Amino acid sequence: MSLIARIVERLRGRLEMPERRSAMRSSDPWLFVAIGGTEHRARDWSAGGVCLETFRGEAAIGEILAGTLRWHKRERGRPFAAEVMRIEPGGILALRWLDLPERILDEMDARQE
Repeated sequence: MSLIARIVERLRGRLEMPERRSAMRSSDPWLFVAIGGTEHRARDWSAGGVCLETFRGEAAIGEILAGTLRWHKRERGRPFAAEVMRIEPGGILALRWLDLPERILDEMDARQE
């Protein structure tokens, strides 16, 4: 098998990998996440975590970040703690929730139905 064929086969296998997330992702409604005094709109979110596209702060994989989140600009933010799981160029930051108020988890479940 040629090198190119092996690379294509490996990529095809990665594309066909089953979804490993236990929580369904959503982007509607918008979730606003504030970290270090800067608010970001989530690209997508779930009961397991969130992905931000506009993060401009400093972070490292494995670092624990704290902040607040809310559904609407007019409501008070609720505290969270999350672990940095992925950082990509352009400000993409993926977080895994470590501590969320039970009320937020209930709202996430209700908004995804």
